[in-house]
Amino acid sequence: MPCRKVTIKKVEEKRQEMIKLGAIYGLTSLLTVQASQELDTLLNALASKRDSEYFSLQKAYRYF
Repeated sequence: MPCRKVTIKKVEEKRQEMIKLGAIYGLTSLLTVQASQELDTLLNALASKRDSEYFSLQKAYRYF
């Protein structure tokens, strides 16, 4: 689970960065949009990891 916590921490850091960039440069600025895309990538990785863990547990419980 420590790896998952690091990923959640990275998501939160990127979210805060995106909010700051949006406040300074506007929501449509290239910097804000890039940060948003990076946040999307992190969120997708986190969701994929969560789904993978869920299906691994389901597979393991089939044998009980």
